[in-house]
Amino acid sequence: MTTPTDEMHFWRRWKMLNEQEVRTKVKQLIVQVSSLPMEKIGDQSSFIEDLGLDSLALLEVGVAIDYEYKLDVPDEELEQLATVQDAVDLVLTKMTACAQAS
Repeated sequence: MTTPTDEMHFWRRWKMLNEQEVRTKVKQLIVQVSSLPMEKIGDQSSFIEDLGLDSLALLEVGVAIDYEYKLDVPDEELEQLATVQDAVDLVLTKMTACAQAS
């Protein structure tokens, strides 16, 4: 059973992550979903044009991000993600909002 103290420690941990750590993890999740080599995934890479991901793969990336960071991201927000940086920004924004709410 999760206690309020456990939850506070969880959010403190995520609050301390820096952007580079989030970027690296998001890229790792993309590699897991797509089997693309890490070096092909740039910060400004477009999911569709540059990486060749289809809508199902994009959904899988979104679910992986949700699962990894314990974020409840609405499908509408996931559909707006066009680049790797968009995904990183989304994670950082959601984590910051959750940390401030705690």
